[in-house]
Amino acid sequence: MQTVELLRSCAGKVVALDFLPEMIDRTNSEADSAGVSDRLETVVQDMKEMTFPESSFDVIWSEGAIYNLGFETGLKEFKRLVKPGGYVAVSEAVWLKPHPPAQAVEFWQNYPEIDTVAAKLEVIKRIGYEVIGHFVLPGRAWTDQYYDPMEKLIAEKENDWSSIPEAEAVLREARNEISVFRNHSDYFGYAFFVMRS
Repeated sequence: MQTVELLRSCAGKVVALDFLPEMIDRTNSEADSAGVSDRLETVVQDMKEMTFPESSFDVIWSEGAIYNLGFETGLKEFKRLVKPGGYVAVSEAVWLKPHPPAQAVEFWQNYPEIDTVAAKLEVIKRIGYEVIGHFVLPGRAWTDQYYDPMEKLIAEKENDWSSIPEAEAVLREARNEISVFRNHSDYFGYAFFVMRS
């Protein structure tokens, strides 16, 4: 959920964290435009270096980011930061079917914690959370807001970047990611997990 949507859906204060100042600037700008910036605090910080005191938050919401810490490590850190009885909501990469093809396995080799939904639920319980619910995000969650815009951006940039080896490598990697998803998305996806501390 984008920060502005979160602010609109609750009456509380939201602390938004990102290690990129550009993302924080964009979040502040969007909150100003939506008239909800009075309840927003932004922090430029890497998730791996969070300095919040224990039991700081009623809710921790992490979409597409917990992999930066690792699922288990991240949930342990969130348990320290969320108040007793507070909620944690995260999205995480999961295998949807057994025996994924080699191209999908190779794509995910840099994130060895990808596993089945059942295995993720066991991790959540082992850490001491109560599972409230979970669901697998539909394929359009990947395409509508991520891969479709990425393909348009690639088309816009490929001529300008054609003589820059580093840029060409970025485009090649992006095309490969899109190809893996288009060909094998029945084998992997993101699941969303909601739990209580």
